[in-house]
Amino acid sequence: MTYDQLVTLESIIKHGSFKAASQHLFKSQPSLSMAIKKLEEEFGIKIFNRDNYRPTLTEEGQAFYSKTLPALEKFNELNLFAKELGAGVEAEIKISLDAICPLGKISTIFKHFMEPHITTSLSLNVDMLDELHRKLVDQEIDFAIGVQFSEHPDLESLPILYTSMVPVISSEFYQKTAATLNDLKQYPQIIVKSSPNASQRKIFGAAKDMKQWFTTDMSMKEKLILNGLGWGRLPMHQIQDSLDSGKLKILEVSEDIKSIPVEISLIRNRKKVQGPNTKRLWDFLAQLKD
Repeated sequence: MTYDQLVTLESIIKHGSFKAASQHLFKSQPSLSMAIKKLEEEFGIKIFNRDNYRPTLTEEGQAFYSKTLPALEKFNELNLFAKELGAGVEAEIKISLDAICPLGKISTIFKHFMEPHITTSLSLNVDMLDELHRKLVDQEIDFAIGVQFSEHPDLESLPILYTSMVPVISSEFYQKTAATLNDLKQYPQIIVKSSPNASQRKIFGAAKDMKQWFTTDMSMKEKLILNGLGWGRLPMHQIQDSLDSGKLKILEVSEDIKSIPVEISLIRNRKKVQGPNTKRLWDFLAQLKD
């Protein structure tokens, strides 16, 4: 029995067929069939029932597979641990920040951490929801700081900060009307999406029965609202100056239109190899709690 045979077994079950597993593993379909056949012959068991269109586990196969999963998990943990032990000091740490993060507070923390670690560069990108989580799952970044909404099994999160998304409108429009719910229905709600194709269910804070305009940039959203083209929710730390100067007014007109508390978390992919400075930065940020 080999590790590759167990990975092959897991992939066939996970993807539903030998063909799909071969595409995922970048191996030929006959080589996968041979790997399972040798595994069956070694122990004298029949793992798959191949009478149907898609392979299904036999009773023996199900029992064998139930023991395979924890064995693979332990091996993967050992493999990751060994890679991290062998990793030297990384040249760059890649981090994605959610657009609603309080960047001023986080940048100060980065500065304190990076000064004694000047041999490592810091690459920061601002992303939104879907895109941030896609980068995590695809291991394009070392970790992220943002809103954790994904239930992907490879991701783990740790809450560190809290902010509020506050419904606001330009003071000019606010003064011209009573800013009631009916008034607002004449104006679109400005909403940020991570991309034009982002799924509707991941639109944050959309009000019911309202016209909606979309942008992929938080700064653009603020400008549209300031110019009286609509209303929407913005992070309190981003709009505090505009509130203090009277350019923006807070809306509290219904249960559907009110401030929303938001939890900001450190998020990483458990399967992503982390260098020593990346682990130190994660631990350093983990101490940051409101």
